[in-house]
Amino acid sequence: MSMGVWGLVTFSFFSGTAAVIQAARDGLLGRWWGAKLLAALPQKLLEAPGMLSGMFLGGYTGVLLTATSVPLWSRSKLLGAVFISSALSTSAALISLVLRLAGAPASALRKLERLEWVAMLTELAGLLAFLRGSGRAARPLVGNGPREQGATFWRFMFGAGLLLPLLLQTRALFDLPRRSRDRTRGRSLLISALVLVGGYFLRRTLIEAGRISSTDARTTLWNARR
Repeated sequence: MSMGVWGLVTFSFFSGTAAVIQAARDGLLGRWWGAKLLAALPQKLLEAPGMLSGMFLGGYTGVLLTATSVPLWSRSKLLGAVFISSALSTSAALISLVLRLAGAPASALRKLERLEWVAMLTELAGLLAFLRGSGRAARPLVGNGPREQGATFWRFMFGAGLLLPLLLQTRALFDLPRRSRDRTRGRSLLISALVLVGGYFLRRTLIEAGRISSTDARTTLWNARR
């Protein structure tokens, strides 16, 4: 099997086991001896390798794209890191969105917001480094030509999907004045939704721009000369 299959199987095993343990602790599996045995298992110890395999899966797509001959994907070696940071920010945003709608404790939501902020900051730095390292191969992604993805990338991914939620999250985390609960909840839901939109358009524009860059003979030749 490939590394991706092994990573998926490993992540599924540990995440599934952790979910079953949590269900047993919440009383969803009843009170029989098997449920008590599951509830006694060290959940946090099993979550550690699950977290590592999840991070591997998050960046695996970017690593695979880097191994191709497509100029945009292969010129810089940071695409895997961009995918990992984007996976962290979008997963934290989705969990935060669901838990906030479900009325989770404020302390748990605060931790997720901090994780989301750190992941977005890392994603921003990694994305800028990726664009700089890609050179002319990044033009289909950032340019404004007829077939280029620049308009979508800058507006929906970089602007609305990354920079704006990062600024809003920074203000929410470091502002001193207390706000009303409804206002904080509404802004947090907006931030999470914007991050999810940015994650979608990051992958969409990278795939489309990569296909365009592979049809540019000059860029392909330039990339092959490195």
